[in-house]
Amino acid sequence: MSWLAHHTRSEEYAGKAEKFYRQQEVDRAAEFYRLAAEAELHALESLDFSKTRTIGITSVSVVSLCYKACEFLQAKRIAHKWLSTELLPAFAVDELEELLQVIRYEESRAKTGIQFIEGEVIVSVSGGEVLYGAAPLELVLLRVEKIRSIFYRTTELLLDLPLRKRGGPTQEVKNQCDPWLFQAPPGSYQFAVRVRKPKKYEQLAFEGMIDLELRVEQVTKKFLDIVRATAQDPEGELIEIVPQEDYRETFLKLTRELAPPSTGKSFDQLEIKSSSDIEPRPIVLRPDTREVIKNVLKKPKLASQEAANYRIIQLKGTLHGLQLDDDWIEVSIDGNNQKIYDAKEEIDDVIGSMVNRRVAVEVAEHSDRPAEKKYSLRDIQLEED
Repeated sequence: MSWLAHHTRSEEYAGKAEKFYRQQEVDRAAEFYRLAAEAELHALESLDFSKTRTIGITSVSVVSLCYKACEFLQAKRIAHKWLSTELLPAFAVDELEELLQVIRYEESRAKTGIQFIEGEVIVSVSGGEVLYGAAPLELVLLRVEKIRSIFYRTTELLLDLPLRKRGGPTQEVKNQCDPWLFQAPPGSYQFAVRVRKPKKYEQLAFEGMIDLELRVEQVTKKFLDIVRATAQDPEGELIEIVPQEDYRETFLKLTRELAPPSTGKSFDQLEIKSSSDIEPRPIVLRPDTREVIKNVLKKPKLASQEAANYRIIQLKGTLHGLQLDDDWIEVSIDGNNQKIYDAKEEIDDVIGSMVNRRVAVEVAEHSDRPAEKKYSLRDIQLEED
């Protein structure tokens, strides 16, 4: 049989495998992925050595299908065999090395017995000062922190808990949602996040809570749905996905902090996607995403503050202190400390990471009391670099 005949048969098996995978029939899917890999291997072995590009494409396809079939040993043998030749084009070498890295992770996870909830989120930043496989540490740490916060908030939403404004998540919530950070295949700069599956749901269930396992299993998909709606349709789809106004505002603020600053100096794009081939297109956050979200957050406050004869100004300085329960924060501006009031609605995991950092604070100035210069907080963000 020719390469085309073997390859066509492989595609047919792979199509059936994907159908079973979407139906969550994992064993049947693996069986057809294995058949697809065997057919694709026959296709690879039928090729003339002069067809290097087709050899590269087909070798990557074989290894990928073996991986999906959980035939890790076979996948490694085939990858190493072809990497040891001089027949592969550069793109195929890169992709096979990335697949080997993914396979090693799966093998190590299987040895430990640690289980993860279905789904993986891959985050990448690019542009500005970001290099291939490298990025400023502070830039990455801040985004990792916000992503972790969104995962916790998503879990709390799924568990029907009231919005948490102070302190971190409870231990019960942490037991339900334990995000892990993974090295992703090389790119501009990438990392992956997966949520570890709780050991025993029945030991962690809340009183009166039903279908707990089902809810928690949805956290990765729900995370993606929320971030996508927040970035792409914050006044439409987000309201349907998150009906609670206080949760919605929290997700808006956290997602805004993920997006690049308007200058685009440090980086100019953040992409979030699922590792699954059947998921929709990736979520892309650009500098204009910040402005869109800012305008959505601003609308409820415009009616209440501007109608009361306030003047809106922006202050820049270092956030030195906050007493949210007492309703104020303190910003050092040119060496002078300035208290800003009406801060009790802010939540810890949005504003907490800003302490001792440069911030841009939008405030409403009381124009009827100029001598007091009392400011009311309208919005706060890290100062753009």
